[in-house]
Amino acid sequence: MATASEWWEHFFGKGVQDAKDYTGRPMKKAAHNQAGSAYGWTLEYILPLSKGGKKEVENIQVVSCEAYMLRAEKITYTIDGTRYQVQKDGRGGRAIVKIGDKRMSFWEKEFGDVEEAEDFTGRTILKCAYGQNNSRYGWDIDHIMPLSKGGKDNDENKQIVHVETNNEKQDKITFVSANGRTYQVQKASNNPPEYWANGYDYSEKKYCMVEIINN
Repeated sequence: MATASEWWEHFFGKGVQDAKDYTGRPMKKAAHNQAGSAYGWTLEYILPLSKGGKKEVENIQVVSCEAYMLRAEKITYTIDGTRYQVQKDGRGGRAIVKIGDKRMSFWEKEFGDVEEAEDFTGRTILKCAYGQNNSRYGWDIDHIMPLSKGGKDNDENKQIVHVETNNEKQDKITFVSANGRTYQVQKASNNPPEYWANGYDYSEKKYCMVEIINN
């Protein structure tokens, strides 16, 4: 029976002290089975034994304690707004893959392959914190031109915003953020990029958020 240290080194290599699981959660080698730690990790069967999985190395992975508890041995499940499913990997084994999650696809379309970004007010958001209202880095998807004001429910009219920004903006056309700055929905075609708030890319959108300078 391998030790926790040997399992870690099997997956991440010797000398590695920090890693991330498939959900993007950070882990530390020294935090094995520390469920109360932000870096705790454990071993998990990719295809749970209760669902026909086997006790073999190919069916084991290292995951954060939090991800382990959130999954709860399900075959198809959602963590942080991302849908996952256990599927055959083409080599006779199983793998956990992302399936049809539009919100994560929207993040990648807006920001690319990054884990951290800023919304138009400059607030920091993390990819793994979708819908986490109590997180310092939680985010949601906002309609730039509110539906109640005639905006459409399509990607062209959507932007990623911090949960606090979303609460401030709501369905307003003009609003004042906690940073003391005033923002307004305007047609993107009338405002070149240098006038867009915080440099957020609105190049493929009909509307954009513009920071109004109070004289």
